Amino acid sequence: MSHHGDVHKCSDDKHHQENHLCCIAARQDIERVKKIVKQAEYFCKRCGRAAREKENLCDPSRI
Repeated sequence: MSHHGDVHKCSDDKHHQENHLCCIAARQDIERVKKIVKQAEYFCKRCGRAAREKENLCDPSRI
């Protein structure tokens, strides 16, 4: 888990995106997290998080 002030990075930096749920959660942007996870259709095979859009996950797979 990330500490305050730490910048979260996906385990594979070349696929790191600021719109990935892991990064948004690390920044503790709870309102944005709520919007992303509502009616989730994909889950991340790396961290297990779920999101409505696959673009919000590091390694998405359809639920």
